[in-house]
Amino acid sequence: MTRLALFSLRKSITALALLLPLLFISRALSPRAVIDGSDIFLTWLPLSVVMAMTLIFGRVVILPLLIALALFFTVVFQLPALQMWVFIFCLLGPLILACALLRVFLGSRWRFRPLGKGLGARLFWFGFVTPSSMKLAMYFSGQWIDFPAQLTHYFGHSSTLFIIVDMLGMTAAGLIFTFLFYYPLRMMLSLAYARAFLRSELFLSFTAARRGWAIGWLAMLAMLLLTLCWPTHTILISGYLVPLIFIVFTIGIRHFGVRTTHFLWAFSTWLLLTLSENFLYGVRTSTALTFILSVFISFTVCLLYMSNLYCKSVWARQIYYAQAMTDPLTQLPNLRALEQHVVGYPGGVLCCLRMANLEFWSQHYGMALRIYCKRKVTQLLAPWLHDGERVFQLPGSELLIFLRGPEPQQRLSHMVDLLNSRNISWNGDSLDIEFGAAWGRALHLTPDEMHRMLGQLGWLAHQACSEHRVAALNDCEGAVSDVTSERVQLLRQIKAAVENDRFSLYAQPIHNREGQGYSEILCRMFDDKGAMIVPDKFIPIVAEFNLSARFDMQVLKKLLGWLRLHPAACRSARFSVNLMPFTLMQKEAGRDIVALFERYGVAPQTVIIEVTEAQALSDVETSLQNIALLRGSGFRIAIDDFGTGYANYKRLRDLRADIIKIDGCFITEILTNSLDAQIVKSICDLAHARGWEVVAEYVETPEQRDLLLSFGVDFLQGWLIGKPEPLVR
Repeated sequence: MTRLALFSLRKSITALALLLPLLFISRALSPRAVIDGSDIFLTWLPLSVVMAMTLIFGRVVILPLLIALALFFTVVFQLPALQMWVFIFCLLGPLILACALLRVFLGSRWRFRPLGKGLGARLFWFGFVTPSSMKLAMYFSGQWIDFPAQLTHYFGHSSTLFIIVDMLGMTAAGLIFTFLFYYPLRMMLSLAYARAFLRSELFLSFTAARRGWAIGWLAMLAMLLLTLCWPTHTILISGYLVPLIFIVFTIGIRHFGVRTTHFLWAFSTWLLLTLSENFLYGVRTSTALTFILSVFISFTVCLLYMSNLYCKSVWARQIYYAQAMTDPLTQLPNLRALEQHVVGYPGGVLCCLRMANLEFWSQHYGMALRIYCKRKVTQLLAPWLHDGERVFQLPGSELLIFLRGPEPQQRLSHMVDLLNSRNISWNGDSLDIEFGAAWGRALHLTPDEMHRMLGQLGWLAHQACSEHRVAALNDCEGAVSDVTSERVQLLRQIKAAVENDRFSLYAQPIHNREGQGYSEILCRMFDDKGAMIVPDKFIPIVAEFNLSARFDMQVLKKLLGWLRLHPAACRSARFSVNLMPFTLMQKEAGRDIVALFERYGVAPQTVIIEVTEAQALSDVETSLQNIALLRGSGFRIAIDDFGTGYANYKRLRDLRADIIKIDGCFITEILTNSLDAQIVKSICDLAHARGWEVVAEYVETPEQRDLLLSFGVDFLQGWLIGKPEPLVR
């Protein structure tokens, strides 16, 4: 015998062992009444046992049901064989057919979570179709077969009111009381189910925040049931207090799960029907019993749907809450989640982990790389995090690590060393990400104080990246506070300067050996007191806070205004303007620049557009499209800082440009460093082979000028040629 067959046999024996006593016990517990002088079950609980066992065991229970029902009917009713098997068929035939249809509609797991998904189908087939079909089969059987006198009323030989009450009782048995047996039996047969039931249904209802409400509701239910069932023999109870039971259970939906609510409702209904003489005192007529059964059945359906809807709303609220606490791209907890976490774990340590060159890689590979890197770093850090420690998403190139316990400096240093020792693989490329970190203790911080601290940690982590080290905010909090405050103030001054046009254009000449050429436009910014803000300070702030496109367009407008007032006869280049990297990453940047020149009536050939080597050789489609659009509109394109990027010969072969500007790092020591001289000479040879013009920056001595001209450099720029002068001159 196979293992599956042995398992099925064991289940069948278990089902039979449970069925035999339960059928007799449930019959004894079934509520009764007298209608038209005949004894009637207000609900026949053996039917509830049969349905509960079917839900638990499935098709394995069919044979045990046949045996148990045959023994049960033989002992209780002493039925002959024909009548007994007809009775069994009337009960099991519709039930088996309903189970088969439910399997078709709901799939092979139709028996599991009976009050969950597919509730409507189960209520229809199990709660209404099955009892109705049973009663219909019993009615027609009674027309053809004679049954003992004690059963003839159930097989059609009775009044219409008796049939209606019997029909409602069978419906109540399937719809209400099935789960009075189902849940206890499931918990008795499976300890895992019992633990899950208690954990999901009861433990959550008796948490510290909800315990008072749950106990109060149970006490209110107990008092109401006691009042309704106590033999007071007063019309006030049956006339006015019965509706309270529905109100109490409607309120209980908020405090208990669907299964607990339905189980308590089934028990309460059984108690009320069993003691119906008390709670229906003075109105305990056949019509009243019919009405109360109909009301109980109707409210059961409403209660189940209301419970499910409430649980779904709670589930949806939990999902929305989780989404509000999670960054949608990285799927990491966000700053809102950090605020909640700090409250739950006071006295922890906030650690800002910065990836120094992630911004550069993101420009080349896109936002997907940034998301992947942050997820990968979180995975690498997970084994080193203890209970209550998490990684949180921060904007830009940073992550926030919340640590607890002693020695945060040593632990964070170990994490940074681990990350710096590994490369991150992306589409076959191995990326070397540089990490640095800073930490500080979060002691009773308000949200505003925490955000201020995060700003300080971000600046300190940025400084620490250069040495791949870990810095402690507590050791230099005063200095960091001063620096971050200065950066905030500087940002305000820069934004005000851009908005109020508080900057001036300077021009530095770029000449060939004959002293002819053009000038590069440089910008000098001033604060509200008239003091100059040097480019080394405001350029990084402009780039970091996404002011690049706005700033570059302001510079172009100012230059074009000057050109319109000072037209020239020739259409040759007069100036060059350097665009920041993020400007060309804006989708409409190229079209906006062309439209701006058309508006001012200035020819594109008048101004050379300078872009960095990283922009010109990047894989960012938007930047390349903007450069191609500008070049196609008549602008000449100069590649600034040439030689310092990540160019390769394939990219240089495909590069579309007109001028290359050799970075000053190759010029300053060209007279003493033979390697620099060879590099500059090779760049000139490559440029002339492509038909490009060459500009050398940082030319400061006549010796540098002569050597560069001998190498074939076309234009020179530096203090030897001329210092920047205000454009108004």
